[in-house]
This record gives sequence, C-alpha cells and structure tokens, in this order.
Amino acid sequence: MMNPDLEDIFAELEQARGIAFHGYRPGTLQRRLSFRMGQLGIRDSAAYLHKLRTDPAEPDRLVDAVGVRVSHFFRDAIVFENLAGSVLPRLIERRGRGGPREIRVWSAGCASGEEAYSVAILIHQALQKEAGDWRVFIFASDMNGEALRQAERGDFSREKFEETKLGVLDRYFDPTATGFRVKPFVREMVQFCRDDLTSAERTAPSESIFGTFDLVLCRNVLIYFQPEPQAGILCRLRRSLGPGGFLVLGSSEDLSGQLAEGFVPVDRPNRIWRKVG
Repeated sequence: MMNPDLEDIFAELEQARGIAFHGYRPGTLQRRLSFRMGQLGIRDSAAYLHKLRTDPAEPDRLVDAVGVRVSHFFRDAIVFENLAGSVLPRLIERRGRGGPREIRVWSAGCASGEEAYSVAILIHQALQKEAGDWRVFIFASDMNGEALRQAERGDFSREKFEETKLGVLDRYFDPTATGFRVKPFVREMVQFCRDDLTSAERTAPSESIFGTFDLVLCRNVLIYFQPEPQAGILCRLRRSLGPGGFLVLGSSEDLSGQLAEGFVPVDRPNRIWRKVG
C-alpha cells in the first residue's frame, strides 16, 4: 500500500499525464521518486508536490525517472542464442510457406533500445540465408521519453556491449569517441514509440497499426508491477500475439496458472513460450 504522500504525488501525475501508476510496486515508486527528489535537492514530499503542480516540465521528468531501466546489447546471451537458433528459424519457415513474407516484432518496455536493436541484428542475419524479399517490422515501446530519444539516436557507450561478439560490432556498428553507433540500415528496421503497458485501451502500440505479432519480448518489466497489473499486461501481450507467435519474458518472470493458458513452453528456463495455434 502506498503512503499518503506517495499516493498524492502519483495521483497528481496520473491526472497530468494520464498514466496510471497504482499498479506499480510501492517500493519501486518510492525509490524512483527519492532519486528524482535527490536530483532536485528536495527533501520534503509537500515541496515536491508543489514543484510537480507548478513546473510544466516536471511531470514528464518524473515519468522518465519512474521508467528508468538498465539494459545492454544481447543481455542474457543464451536467450538470444535460442532466438537465433530456434525461434527465428521456425518463424521464417512458417512465414515462408504462404501469405506475406514478413516478420512483426514488439519489444515492450524497450528502455533505450538495446533489446530491439539486438533482435533486429538477429533477424538481419537470419534473412541473409533466405531467398526473396522479406519485410521486417520491429516496434519498440516504452513510457520513458528520454530513453526513447536515446534509442532513436542510436549512440551507446562501450559498457553496453559486454555480451556483444566482435564480428557483430564490426558489421552492425560504427565506432565513436565514447562507444558505438548503430549503423543506419539497422536503425531503419526499428520504430520507437511511447506506450503505457498498463493501458487497456489497445492491444499494441498505436504506431503498429493493424496486425498481430510473431514475436513479443517483455523482459524484466513485469517485476516492477504488482500481481493484478502484471496479469493485465500479460493478457494484453497474449492478445497482441498471432497464433504460433512467441513470447519472451525476463529471467525472474514466469507464466503459470490461468496466465499460462493458450501457451506451450519452448524453453521455460529461458522464459520462451509459444502461443497455441
């Protein structure tokens, strides 16, 4: 349960920006709020609430502070090895049998884009072996505006590449003074957009237009939410997947009970499931 000061602050933020925070774990909200107040040198909750109400830019800054997540390229390398060795070949084989030769991916809670670009690289590598023209649509969403702006720039520090193979760096990135920049052809494979995963208004980001996804990744996001909104997010992800589509969660996240209905495990230790159909 939120303490009254925390509840007042996030009720004000919800009114200002239309994003519901009641489903987040209170401890997560308190830590992120304390971080933001520390940045401003504010110690008193009432003083911060006044700041939130009177500074037009502060609501967006607090949203960004709440949405901060840490990631790097090919995080949990074995997951990406399984995507490359098992999931993508099955998707390509199924899509190649008939219908549009296209692959649709959603990276939900994409942070600053490392996961989405990692998947784009894997798909590019996989399609090098395929004849004919393929269309690839990768939508990457987050509610953190600053993280999305960084993702769109495509510039990353060296620390983001600790699990990236040297050959991948050479082929898909250009060196910079402080790290590496995603090459333009990779950047063009991914569309970034702002989206609140707890919203029940739509199944997928509005930028994805129509159609379901072949692959949805929502890794290390659910851990920040309480059980009820977790279930709501998982239902939304299920609806967004087409029959036979794949869902990938984080290492501390799982599908069980009613939430697992309609899915079969592909690699449960690495949190990969396939939607029945």
